[in-house]
Amino acid sequence: YGSNMLYESFLRYIVGGSYGTSAYRAPCKDTSLPVAVRTAEIPFDMYFGNLSSWGGGVSFLDTTRKGIALGVAYLITPEQFKHVSCEENGGRCPGNGGWYEDIIDLEPIYGIEVKTITNNDLRPYNEPSHSYLDTLFKGIRENWPEISENDIWNYLGNCMR
Repeated sequence: YGSNMLYESFLRYIVGGSYGTSAYRAPCKDTSLPVAVRTAEIPFDMYFGNLSSWGGGVSFLDTTRKGIALGVAYLITPEQFKHVSCEENGGRCPGNGGWYEDIIDLEPIYGIEVKTITNNDLRPYNEPSHSYLDTLFKGIRENWPEISENDIWNYLGNCMR
């Protein structure tokens, strides 16, 4: 639902590296690429919080507010998911402190469990940087080519508080 909607950005967690102004991420032990990629609608509002290496806020889910956040589901192994969630959380696995403290179970896709990470406690709002918004725009465009540019920018604008 954030910068990882863009495949190139997500891959830094699997094969290692960085994207844009984001921090370097260590590779998984298993660097196998995702078996499948699907769009997903997450039943919560998305908002921007904290101050990141992107130079502004990053995406979080507001689990107190029903809504629709655009997301992308990658079919990876449980070990890869654990690695990705720990790397996304600054090297600490969810449940051990950090920005992305909570693992959220979403509706299964084709009978396969779907999980994401966020923080159930609202983070301090911070407007995202232009480079972060541009990455989200590219990720939405890559996965939802039927959505117009104007509608993408409206969606992202509605995520601002």
